[in-house]
Amino acid sequence: MKLKGKVAVVTGAAQGIGRACAERLLAEGASVVIGDINEARLTETAGEIGTPDRVAALVADVSRKDEVDALVARAVETFGRLDIMVNNAGICPIVPFLDVTEETYDKVLAVNLKGAFLGTQAAGRQMIAQGDGGVIINMSSINSGLANPNVAPYAISKAGMNQVTGTAAVAFAPHGIRVVGVGPGTIMSEMV
Repeated sequence: MKLKGKVAVVTGAAQGIGRACAERLLAEGASVVIGDINEARLTETAGEIGTPDRVAALVADVSRKDEVDALVARAVETFGRLDIMVNNAGICPIVPFLDVTEETYDKVLAVNLKGAFLGTQAAGRQMIAQGDGGVIINMSSINSGLANPNVAPYAISKAGMNQVTGTAAVAFAPHGIRVVGVGPGTIMSEMV
């Protein structure tokens, strides 16, 4: 229970890697706010992974600043603080490079890159205000450094996320906030 008393927010937590992260944080003693755009799946997940005194769920589209801010606010309102932010929400349409539409490109970057940027900002502001550090974890991908023409917008968004991670790490270091990235390979989750 090394995270007892800590509070986390996990985006994209209704399934897959996000759900697994939330489950592990709970197992280690943290209280967790889970966010996702899939309300039915989010509600189901919240009921399966924890109890209302340790898990709160909020429908949130991470491409919208107000909804990302609401996740952080929910953590503070419900559990009193924010110590851990996991920017996990992501989408990965499989489309050949020349068939990627502007709409698809914009949507992927809005969720994967803008969402991580907004989550990092919101968490950083709250953690700085609290004055006792924290950690922000950005879920990148091995694809951030691979040239896969069938997932170009995804790979581009994850490479950008690595810059969000690095620049925020430098910006937040004086406040005792660590900003780190995780770059998993292919995980057999619902997204795959």
